[in-house]
Amino acid sequence: MTPACGCGWEALTGDPLPWLLDERRPNLLWRVLVELVGRPAASSAVVRARGGANAVEPVATLLAELSPEGTWTTERPAWARYGGAGWRLVTAAAWGADPGDPRLHAACHRLLALTAGEGGFAARPATVPSPVLTARLVQAAVELGFGRHLRVQEALAWLEESPVAWSGDARQRAVVGAALAAALAGRPELGRQTLRDRTAVVLLDAVADLDPAWERLGHPNLARTDVGEMLWALARSGAPFEPRLAAPLARLQRRQGDGGRWPRTAPRPASLPIPSRFHVAVDPCCQWVTLRAVVAVNAYAVPARLPRRFPSPPAAAGGNQ
Repeated sequence: MTPACGCGWEALTGDPLPWLLDERRPNLLWRVLVELVGRPAASSAVVRARGGANAVEPVATLLAELSPEGTWTTERPAWARYGGAGWRLVTAAAWGADPGDPRLHAACHRLLALTAGEGGFAARPATVPSPVLTARLVQAAVELGFGRHLRVQEALAWLEESPVAWSGDARQRAVVGAALAAALAGRPELGRQTLRDRTAVVLLDAVADLDPAWERLGHPNLARTDVGEMLWALARSGAPFEPRLAAPLARLQRRQGDGGRWPRTAPRPASLPIPSRFHVAVDPCCQWVTLRAVVAVNAYAVPARLPRRFPSPPAAAGGNQ
């Protein structure tokens, strides 16, 4: 019988950290340093990696039509899926764009000011706010440093108080929950404890569901989510382990390949304006999916009693560096 993990890293089939600390992808590198290695956001290594994030693909192409004033040269409506300026900004943030880029600050400021909706955000004027669009824009805006912005605070209040925000089906609620849990994680200054509690309940209910859509791992997820993102969001938000997390964690663990690497099995939207090589239907080993999976498994492997796959913790994984 395979023994249970004594620490989170023993749930992996190998050490993916050297592969994830990829200096050719500074947009990924700074997120790995913060989320997995434990470096402070203001540390020199994180700041240095962030500084090069917007010059690499696919972020470079996503932001190619963005001017220093925060305007875009594209003629498409802001929330045209997924080539409009709004979704480009959301996608760039999900792909680790540098939150200190003045162009992105100007673009986010304009987007928050001009996007329609009362309380929440709507894709078009005179339409009901979209919970998914609202949650993903809030997630991106908070990532870019706009958590205190009045429009973001209005959107958070709408998500906390409006029944419409949670009136969709289970899949829609899971997207909203994953985005908000990630947005609020590690940011106590934003408050919203009622909203934090609600997102945790929604995500716990969702990951315990056997919906086959959850098993298709992807990045960036945008209008969808999966078990990897939901468990990552719970782990990042510090949600305590509950017994019903054990089964989805075990399913996620079984999805990894050699070397503690996870595949991307959900296709990216064809309308994303990124280089064609990033549109391959599946990816046998995806660094972004792996980052999320490792964060989740590392957080919950011991209380979930996941079977040990790695003989000992990787030396590079010990503590904050």
